[in-house]
Amino acid sequence: MILSVEKLRKAFGGLVAVNDVDLEVQAGSIHAIIGPNGAGKTTFFNALTAIVPADRGTVTFEERSIRGLSTHAIAELGIARTFQNIRLFPYLSVQENVKVGTHTRNRYRLFDAAIRTPRYRREEREVDESALALLEKMGLADKRDTFARNLAYGDQRKLEIARALATRPRLLLLDEPAAGMNARETESLDEIIRSLKEEGFTILLIEHDMKLVMSIADRITVIDHGIKISEGTAREVQNDPKVIEAYLGKQEEGA
Repeated sequence: MILSVEKLRKAFGGLVAVNDVDLEVQAGSIHAIIGPNGAGKTTFFNALTAIVPADRGTVTFEERSIRGLSTHAIAELGIARTFQNIRLFPYLSVQENVKVGTHTRNRYRLFDAAIRTPRYRREEREVDESALALLEKMGLADKRDTFARNLAYGDQRKLEIARALATRPRLLLLDEPAAGMNARETESLDEIIRSLKEEGFTILLIEHDMKLVMSIADRITVIDHGIKISEGTAREVQNDPKVIEAYLGKQEEGA
């Protein structure tokens, strides 16, 4: 078990966005979180990664409690994420955006950078090589000198994933990675996520593209109005009456 969440709760005033949600993620798996718009999925991610503080509950990553830690401390422990609304540095190049993700792993000091010591030059060379390798994995190597703002939307999504991977995470959280992608881009994303699993990454994702989710997820958790209403394999979730009602509404008798 790489991640265990118990009774996680987050309210904004009188609105309970995440209501005592439990979740267990197996190491090396692809675990999807789905639910209607406004179900509380992104707030759940935000509470996990300290973007917003949880009101109560426990979050355990690799047998260590991480609730109450700062966002950067959580990243240093090995959790990285992307965002529903893309958060790139628009006027940095594609490669520079990926290099930003390495800051949690840099070990040189300000003094090293100021006078460009051999240690600094060595680490910078390694960072450049690592960033380029990630861009090649995402199919973006030929755009490495392009400003991030000039990328197509689907490529911006892939760049966010590359930047998250630059932190060398063991758990990768993807918030709607297929949003705005066309069918071809989504197919490419499917291949990327599968390859990451093969490399040993654990992936927790929020996604509305049900074809993608049902294709790649080992396990699926369904949230509606902040409450976990179902969990299981793709087949189990698809056939759960509570899930069908959440997405399609309750059918009146005799209708």
